[in-house]
Amino acid sequence: MQPKFNPPRDGYDAELLCPSCGGIFLHHERVEVFERAEDQNQGIHVSIEEGKVAIDTGLMGNPSARRHGLNIYFSCEGCSAKLILTVAQHKGNTFVDFKQTNET
Repeated sequence: MQPKFNPPRDGYDAELLCPSCGGIFLHHERVEVFERAEDQNQGIHVSIEEGKVAIDTGLMGNPSARRHGLNIYFSCEGCSAKLILTVAQHKGNTFVDFKQTNET
């Protein structure tokens, strides 16, 4: 799903919209950062949730098949959707997408 935004005010603060209902009340639940050298099987994975940080070398869940990635988990106040905003690096390009989670 392609991320959509309300128009920014004075060039700043564009509001991220829920792809399910179009609402603006998205709550951050968890953030994951993946870092690795190109095509490596291991790297650094940092997860932050509920005031706790976890660090390991696993890359399961990395939105990039080759390099760095970022996942921001959201819940929508308007429709109860569970979503992940993904940022993935691939061959010098940066891709941004939304996907549904399997969490309830």
